[in-house]
Amino acid sequence: MELKNNKSAWAALATLGVTAIAAGATAFVKIRDKRRQREEEEKSRVLSEEQETVYNDAVRAFLTLNEHIYELRHLRKELQPLIQWLATDGNDPLLETEDEDLNRINEEIRNFIITQLPFINAVLATIYGDGTAWADVIRGAVGGTFDPTLDEDSMGSKVEKGAPIQAVLKLGYCFPHSRIATHSVKSIVLV
Repeated sequence: MELKNNKSAWAALATLGVTAIAAGATAFVKIRDKRRQREEEEKSRVLSEEQETVYNDAVRAFLTLNEHIYELRHLRKELQPLIQWLATDGNDPLLETEDEDLNRINEEIRNFIITQLPFINAVLATIYGDGTAWADVIRGAVGGTFDPTLDEDSMGSKVEKGAPIQAVLKLGYCFPHSRIATHSVKSIVLV
């Protein structure tokens, strides 16, 4: 009887030992996997801290400029060429006006395009590596059609997809890897 109990005790100890070894091996694998995941995340981090700071400063400059544009929405007709210039990084519309507000926003857009936009384009090219640029992350469909996933009516009305946009009042955007603009924002339009 005693031998039988000893065998059972030895079997229980052996099972316990195997279980402990298996648990230790599992823990080791989990730790190793977490370490690899952290290393991969660090490698996949495309921007250095300095680059992220400058990128977020450029995004902040755009957000401020976009707010200034929206504040001038009462000049929506005159603003459309400037908004299109900013949204597409196209040609300067060479605005000739006596209006101080329009001249000021024109100069702000010009400065932004010269100083901030090249860095944003460089960051987007680094992040995506596929030719993604400014025009791909900005929505300003001047003369375009309404898309409810990208646009919002300024009056809050429900608008059918494809309706012609009469004026863009505020640009929409989606800046990847930004700590400032952390989610997509629809453009505000007049339909």
